[in-house]
Amino acid sequence: MTVRQAEDRSIPFLMHQIVGRVEALVNKWARPLGLKIEGVRVLFRLLGGDRTVNQLARLTGVEISTLSRLLGRMSAMGLLTRRRDAADARSVIVSLTDTGRKMALEHRPVYFKDYEEVLFGGISDQQAVMFRELLVDMIANLEAADEEAKPGAGAPAARAANA
Repeated sequence: MTVRQAEDRSIPFLMHQIVGRVEALVNKWARPLGLKIEGVRVLFRLLGGDRTVNQLARLTGVEISTLSRLLGRMSAMGLLTRRRDAADARSVIVSLTDTGRKMALEHRPVYFKDYEEVLFGGISDQQAVMFRELLVDMIANLEAADEEAKPGAGAPAARAANA
C-alpha cells in the first residue's frame, strides 16, 4: 500500500469524509429553509426540551460565539426564543417556538432516518450495530485521551510508546 493509499484509508480521514459529505447533503436540503447544518442541529436538539446556550454548544459542537449569532438569526426567523434563566441570570434558556417545533418535527425523519439509510445501504443490521458500538467506544477513547492530555502528561503516542 502506498503512503497516499494509507492516508486515504486512515480512520480520521475517512470519518472526516463521511461527515463532510453528510453535512453537504444536509446543507443542500436545509438551505431552502434558511438554515445550514448548525441550525438543523439546534432545531433537533431543542426537540428534546429547552436547553441553555452552553448545553446547546456542547450538544451541537458549535462554538459559543458562532452559536450566539446563529440563535439570533433563528430567533429573527421565528424558530426559537431566548430568555434569561430565573435561577441563574448569567444563563440563557433557548426554546423552540411553535413554528420551530413544527419545522423540526416535519423534517426530523429526513435528518435522522434518510442519511442513516444511505450510510448503511448494503450493510447488514449486525454490522450496523457493531459499527455504532465501535463509534461509541472510539468517542470514549478520545474522551479518555483528552483527560490524560493535561499539561505534563505527554502526548498519547508518547505515553503508548513508554507503556
